[in-house]
Amino acid sequence: MRGMGADDQAARHLAPSTIRFCPLCRGDLVRIPVPPDQKEEAVCSACGFVFYLNPKLVAGTIPIEDGRILLVRRNISPSKGKWTFPGGFVDWGETVTGAALRETEEETGLQVDLDGLVGVYSSPGAPVVIVVYRARVVGGAPEVSDEIQELAWLGPDEIPWDQLAFPSTREALRDFLSR
Repeated sequence: MRGMGADDQAARHLAPSTIRFCPLCRGDLVRIPVPPDQKEEAVCSACGFVFYLNPKLVAGTIPIEDGRILLVRRNISPSKGKWTFPGGFVDWGETVTGAALRETEEETGLQVDLDGLVGVYSSPGAPVVIVVYRARVVGGAPEVSDEIQELAWLGPDEIPWDQLAFPSTREALRDFLSR
């Protein structure tokens, strides 16, 4: 949304309250209880389509090499300029593991093998669920992408905890380091 201020962008985020029209027939959506649990959902007043707004799935990796963790400084919003691990949205028809491998290579130029699940992270009201894997570098050369300002291999004592991009970044790194 080019040209919009941060407040405008935040107000226009996809949320149950911002969905107004049916994606199938363009009818008005109304919030009504839906069986079997009678949870209120957006239902098309014209065709009856139920618009379930579910979180998006994100896959990430924590690459490690010689006892150091690869972190990337974001060049995009949200959290531009903050540190996280490589990751991004899982595309339609793609596996979570495939997305983790693809996103790591796209953002860093590195090919990795996944070496176990670190964890799955979500927060109430957040529009994403993040699946994070431990990874080891098997090829490629480190390079920044349009989405990344900088790459850094950091020891556990060098992690910029006060400059991390998201609560899930902090949680995943803590879980990773505790094992």
